[in-house]
Amino acid sequence: MINAIIRWCLDNHFLVFLFTAILLLLGAYSLQNTPIDAIPDIGEKQVIVFVDWPGRSPQDVEDQVTYPLTVSLQGTPGVKTIRSASGFGFSMVFVIFQDQVDYYWARSRVLERMNVAASKLPQGVTPVLGPDATALGQVYWYTVEAEGVDLGKLRSLQDWYIRYQLQSVEGVSEVASVGGFVKQYQVDVHPEKMRAHRVTLPEIYEAVRRSNIDVGAKVVERNGYEFFIRGIGFVKSVRDVENIVIRQEQGIPIFVRNVATVQLGPDFRRGILDKGGREAVGGVVVMRYGENPLRVIERVKDKIAEIEPGLIAPLSDGTTVPVKLVSFYDRTQIIHETMDTLAEALTEEAIVAGIIVIIFLLHLRSSMVILPTLPLSVAASFVVMYFMGVDSNIMSLAGLAIAIGDVADMGIIMTENIYRRLAAERDRPMLQVVYEAATEVGGAIVTAVSNTIISFIPVFALTDQEGKLFKPLAYTKTFAISASVILALTVVPVLCCYLLRPTTWSRRRSLLLAIPIGILAAVVANLTIHWQLPNAPAFHGLPISIAIGFMVSAVVYRMGREQLLDLEENVVGRAIHRVYRPCIHWVLEHKAAFLTIPITIALTGLTIWLGFPTIASPMRVTLNTVGLHPEKTAAWKEMTAWLPGIGREFMPPLDEGSFLYMPSLLPSASLTEVQNVLARQDLAIQSIPEVESVVGKA
Repeated sequence: MINAIIRWCLDNHFLVFLFTAILLLLGAYSLQNTPIDAIPDIGEKQVIVFVDWPGRSPQDVEDQVTYPLTVSLQGTPGVKTIRSASGFGFSMVFVIFQDQVDYYWARSRVLERMNVAASKLPQGVTPVLGPDATALGQVYWYTVEAEGVDLGKLRSLQDWYIRYQLQSVEGVSEVASVGGFVKQYQVDVHPEKMRAHRVTLPEIYEAVRRSNIDVGAKVVERNGYEFFIRGIGFVKSVRDVENIVIRQEQGIPIFVRNVATVQLGPDFRRGILDKGGREAVGGVVVMRYGENPLRVIERVKDKIAEIEPGLIAPLSDGTTVPVKLVSFYDRTQIIHETMDTLAEALTEEAIVAGIIVIIFLLHLRSSMVILPTLPLSVAASFVVMYFMGVDSNIMSLAGLAIAIGDVADMGIIMTENIYRRLAAERDRPMLQVVYEAATEVGGAIVTAVSNTIISFIPVFALTDQEGKLFKPLAYTKTFAISASVILALTVVPVLCCYLLRPTTWSRRRSLLLAIPIGILAAVVANLTIHWQLPNAPAFHGLPISIAIGFMVSAVVYRMGREQLLDLEENVVGRAIHRVYRPCIHWVLEHKAAFLTIPITIALTGLTIWLGFPTIASPMRVTLNTVGLHPEKTAAWKEMTAWLPGIGREFMPPLDEGSFLYMPSLLPSASLTEVQNVLARQDLAIQSIPEVESVVGKA
């Protein structure tokens, strides 16, 4: 089977190059459309039910809302567990589903159960579903800032304009507002006036509630035209509320202004947002489940750039000032850093692989055979990731970065064997020699990679959070290694037929080709430098460009005149053989002495990993049985302090340049006290020179 594949590829060069080009195009498309995030979403598949019951204590909310709602949601198909939390004036129920359950199917089942549970809740209490997002859905945070504008106006602008504009962006599930003051009409009643007019509080409440509505009364026909009849009643100002009629006595109306004072004021709030020691108004963009975070954030930024020029806020003197949306959490930064890590690993591995081939074979064109397998393997991996639904994150990209070494090895093994056979059998037909050399190591390559893939079976068997975290790494490593085997059996032999062909170029011909290519490389390098640094001086980067052009010219000149060398004629090969032969001879003559080296390394590594107390515990237990206590000695304590063991952490550390500081106050602390503490802490952190910005939320 393997030999037949190699033979077909060597007989159909054009089709091999065509399929390679198609693979590159599919890889580019998959790279652009595969969801990219910083870390894998290891959260459980949950549906949140939120209930608002203002003014009620947590115990009342728990007894009358949370408990009956939780009981009604029990028995929903696919539910793993139900959790709940009751607070002052609100309740939240978290319905956790099995991982194999479709997310939107789960939401529809919860919605059905909510309709049944609504009859068991107090009058006027309506449960609602939370946004269709996961725990990692908060992808973009921003503050609404304007010089001299009070927090109430900024919050109104955020609630009634900015939020709706950003919520219309494709892929956004919800835009929540944070901080500031929600404007409301406040009716402050006067008990003495109410007693004088014999008005009760329920009468005032019902009068205000009934008055805030527009009504219709069909049409009136006159002179051949129809006129719609409307009763205008929506409250639009403080005066409208003051003029609401509570009732009338003997034809004299009693207005709200007769028994109460009406004013605009802030709503009762349970949270604040602080930026650098000052209160602020902000919002958070929540991404819809299954969307591409990078694309969603880009669309949100485009929408902000579209609406920001028209955002203005009025001042008390009648003038207006521009309003800016300033982000303080943008996940695109760490996403790009994650992608840059992969690009850096690919570049370094390509350089290392090329240098190794050049050093050991003294042949530049051989490195040109191996280097294309690296981006092609990555492209093939992204194609499979796209069609299998594996997201691109730090774990999946780590699998690619780890596999890069194995990817290069497959090409190196195939190229080195073909090179060796071509150098030794110069008189035979080149195509036949390449075929025999490729089939000679093809089976060994497949066997070696199969063992590597099989070793990942335990990782694929992981479930829950462990599976969500480590399966992407196993998937991408398997994809990349499998792709490298396919490329080593198909593309590498075909490239060897072209790049390892003996050349007989003259020195003049090599120079005529190398010099223009070097000049072109220098020009491209200089244009690239000025494109990345548009404000740089005209001669900035010129030495680097010249150096790049010179190196490219030297490489092209060398490639045009280099010949295949037998391994016996290779200086590096002879040097390695001269060192290796006496070493292996000594090892075989002194097996026991040599085995002490790997055993010592293994014990040292285990001691560093697990710690001295764990490794030495069998000895300690044995000595304790005879009445000796080595753990009390100074040497034991010193070794324990020196080798305590390496710590363990479930999530990989991310150097994203941000720190999350979460201080805790007593549950009974007032919001005012929390605000004061938060402002002082933000100011203290902001005073550190290296800190760019500090934002706190309570």
